[in-house]
Amino acid sequence: MKFFPQLSSGAIAQLPFRRTHNRRFITNVLESGEQIALADPSGGTIQWNLQYVDLSDTEAQSLNDLFSACAGRYASFLFIDPLANLIGWSEDLSRPDWQSGQLTTAIGLNDPVGTQRASLIANGSAGVQQLAQTLSIPGDYIASFSVWLRSDAPGPVTLQRDGTQNTCNLTSQWRRYWISAAGTPGAAQSAFSIALASGQTVEAWGFQVEAQPYPSTYRPSFNALGVYAETYFAADSLTITNTAPGLSSCTLDLISRA
Repeated sequence: MKFFPQLSSGAIAQLPFRRTHNRRFITNVLESGEQIALADPSGGTIQWNLQYVDLSDTEAQSLNDLFSACAGRYASFLFIDPLANLIGWSEDLSRPDWQSGQLTTAIGLNDPVGTQRASLIANGSAGVQQLAQTLSIPGDYIASFSVWLRSDAPGPVTLQRDGTQNTCNLTSQWRRYWISAAGTPGAAQSAFSIALASGQTVEAWGFQVEAQPYPSTYRPSFNALGVYAETYFAADSLTITNTAPGLSSCTLDLISRA
């Protein structure tokens, strides 16, 4: 599987960059002159204009290697939206995106921003249970998984990405906890989860997964979006300019099938 490389910092893009959504409508013109327009969900695209400066030789070579592997515009690769919360339904744990095992969940609790969008997660089973989502993020990518948590009965919970764990000691106060890790090398997917011990109950809000090492401002999500498996270079040439010894710059235009 070909995928867009992360920079050595773990980021995908440098600011500023531009993201443009293009939507296609199919229009029928009736004999009366009336027009009926319907959206074509499969016809939309997203255009990305990415500008990079001070790339190391390794970073520049990674971009060039991907361009060569794709033969310019010919073949597609996977690109992840640098601005997206990749988790699906971050505030509705009843959705089928979430695998909850024997956990029970409820929504509508007070959250740390003064609304009622937090969830209760309870483990009434005799063993450890996980609330998890599996996302199409390459295991080679570094990603951060974050969530706000509290509990009236303080104790540890475990945040996980595949085989990497971070044990978080909860208190009665809301606090954002997170884990930053790569997944299983070469894997096409990654599992992100929170594990609760037997009898444990916690309150949670603001689940977020980002393709970068550290969490940013929380953005509520609905359908899982942001991973574009069909992305193409928009041109058959790639110009990488050496600006100093060991440093380069370039501008890339990409097109993703929405």
